[in-house]
Formats: sequence, structure tokens, C-alpha cells
Amino acid sequence: MTPELWIANLVEAATDIADKQHQEIRWLAPDAYAWERPEELINVLFDDCVFEGFLNEYASTFSEEQRGAAFALRDELNRFCDATPPSLDPVQVLVDQRWESIRQRATTFIQAFKGKWPMHSPDGNEG
Repeated sequence: MTPELWIANLVEAATDIADKQHQEIRWLAPDAYAWERPEELINVLFDDCVFEGFLNEYASTFSEEQRGAAFALRDELNRFCDATPPSLDPVQVLVDQRWESIRQRATTFIQAFKGKWPMHSPDGNEG
């Protein structure tokens, strides 16, 4: 997978995590799909998008802002996951201040990376 596609997938996953309004509408909807749940958003970021692998592979190319945003999102999500059951109640998650903090971290991640990574120098090399 190219770095451009990888970051696009991660930004998309972070956008879904940051979207409080969509979460409130879809997680609580009587016709919500099985995948419209908080744990699914977490799984998309960590498993489908291989967030940890991305950090391991490319962290050395991040700006300080990007490094801080990426690791803060990862660490906040890990703390949340370590302190909650694998199956989450959407109603409880929506009012959980820790989830609000994760949404804010996701927004910061998006701002740090969207259209700003990978960086290419004029000669076409990363730099």
C-alpha cells in the first residue's frame, strides 16, 4: 500500500471517530447497522487501517505536530480500550468524556495530516 493511500484511509477513519453528530444519529438509530458501533470505529483504525504499523513504519518522517497528534490519538484510544469492555454501549460511549477526548484527538490528527503528509521535495523524493 502506498503511503498516500495509507494516510487517506487513516484520515477517513479518524474523520469517522471525530464525527459526533453522525455517531449520535446512527449509533442510536433503530435501523443502525451492526457495524455502526463505537468498537467498530476503533477496529477500523487499529485493525483495518493498521494504525500501529503506520506509526512504526513512518513516524520518523512526521513533523513534531504530526508525531504528537498521531501518538496522542493512539495512546488515548489504548487507554480507553484498556478500561472498557470489548463490546461497548453506544449510549454510554456518547456521554463518556474519554470518548469526547478521543474525538478531539482524532480532529487534531486530521488537521496534522490531511494534505500535509507524506511530504515530497521538488525532486520527487520524500523529505
